[in-house]
Parts: sequence; structure tokens; C-alpha cells
Amino acid sequence: MPKRKRGDTLISKVKHNKILDITQNAYILGLAGGVITLAVSLYLLWQYVVSGLLVEEGLTSVLGIAMFVHIFVGVLMILAVFLLRREHHSFSGSVMLLCASIIGLNFASGLLIGPVLGIIGGILGLSEHEKMIRQHLE
Repeated sequence: MPKRKRGDTLISKVKHNKILDITQNAYILGLAGGVITLAVSLYLLWQYVVSGLLVEEGLTSVLGIAMFVHIFVGVLMILAVFLLRREHHSFSGSVMLLCASIIGLNFASGLLIGPVLGIIGGILGLSEHEKMIRQHLE
């Protein structure tokens, strides 16, 4: 394997910064959606534990399973957003963000605002991925 030159790493950093600039809008929207979804889910979990509803019925109840799904969707959205920022994984992150947001939309996670922001961020990430491919081919 040939040794990398100093100029190669500089070119690589410039390309990486361009990619970060291209995916910034999808990153911000997806991160906002994931944080809203996770914050609302954790707040609801806290309210159910404090009121005693979740303790009486247990985590195997429908309410416990729904809370687990809400938290899982929020974490999945945040992980997908960080995957979206990687050069070779932006497509996977966008698709993962879309899937998690659609699941969250079906379960009404994050007051529906979080999943809607995630869907917009995922669609924007897919279009930005197409821009990155075109830029890479030129």
C-alpha cells in the first residue's frame, strides 16, 4: 500500500468538509426530530413512573411496550443522524432515519413533530446523497 502524502490528507479533509456542508441541513432537521422524540418519550416515561401507572402494570403491559418503542425510535433516529454525516454511509443513514421516523409516526412518538422532522431530514439526506454522488463523479 503506497504511503500517503501530506497533500493527500489535505485534499481528503477538504472533501470531508464539503460533505459535511452538503449534509448539514438534513443533519440539523434529523437531530432536532430525534431529540424531540427522545425528550418527549423520556418525559412520558417519567410521568408514568411518578404516577405509578407503569409500576402497577409493569413493563410487559401495552403501555410499557409502547414506551419502549417510543424511546427506541428516538435513539434510532439520533443514531441514524450521526450515520448520515459519514461519507460512505450517508445513504444508509438517510434510509434508516426515514424508516425510524415512519415507525415513530405510526406510534405517534414525539408529539408527531419529531417524526415529521425526521422524515423531512431523511428525504433531504437522500437528495443530498445524490448531490454528493454527482460531485464525486465529476
